[in-house]
Amino acid sequence: MEKHEILKRSQEENQNGDEREQQIQTKSESFSRTLILLFLLVLTFFNFVKGLPVDHLLAVFWAGTAARYYYVFYKKHKKYDLLWGLIATFFCISNILSYLGVNS
Repeated sequence: MEKHEILKRSQEENQNGDEREQQIQTKSESFSRTLILLFLLVLTFFNFVKGLPVDHLLAVFWAGTAARYYYVFYKKHKKYDLLWGLIATFFCISNILSYLGVNS
């Protein structure tokens, strides 16, 4: 195999960045999601204690959860991921309707 052919294959394999860059990106996204979830939980707890509505915060949580499961379903085609995505979507819509006072 010639030097140019090896270089071309390497560039094609690393089109989306090298493995280290992808790992850093994945870990940063995971850290970000964890921090957002923690922040949502803290806000939900304080709003609940103060008697303020929490449905809008829970809707954000369920929307993120649904998006995650839909993406995993898209990539892996496992039916239980679709099921969890639909369940999370149901809770998201339910929380939005509750927040808007539609199903009171």
